[in-house]
Amino acid sequence: FQSFAIQICRPIKERSCRLLSAMALQPPTNGASSVRLFNDAHSFLQNISSEIEVLKQEVMEDHEQRKLEIAEARKKLEKEKFERREQINRLRYEFEEFVNRKVDRVLEELEEMKVSEKKDDNSQQKQVEYILQDMELLREDLFSIQAAWGKLASTCMVLPD
Repeated sequence: FQSFAIQICRPIKERSCRLLSAMALQPPTNGASSVRLFNDAHSFLQNISSEIEVLKQEVMEDHEQRKLEIAEARKKLEKEKFERREQINRLRYEFEEFVNRKVDRVLEELEEMKVSEKKDDNSQQKQVEYILQDMELLREDLFSIQAAWGKLASTCMVLPD
């Protein structure tokens, strides 16, 4: 009975174990004390049974609490996932807007460069035309000078007879 009491006592609180050990060590002297011994054993087992029930209840309550915590954590995780998706979508939208603005700006600059080149081409063409016109006038003036020089030379030049 003593080894049985030690095996039962291991998982149970110490105060209950002391009571069982004390009961096991008392030698039965007469019939009344044997009955008392069994009454004490029955009450001890009832105490252990009630402690086990209390422990079971505590375990169940703890289990329910953990289930609630897990459910709450899952809800929080889902909420965070949703918020992250929203952030990613917002970031994607902002980035697309940024890229579109940059592309538009590059296209505008290209158009401005084309217009500027056309202006430069037109300006250069006008300069070339102006130079051609000046050269034409210079040529005409040089022909006039040659003709006048030829007349002058023919009039000033006297042939000896």
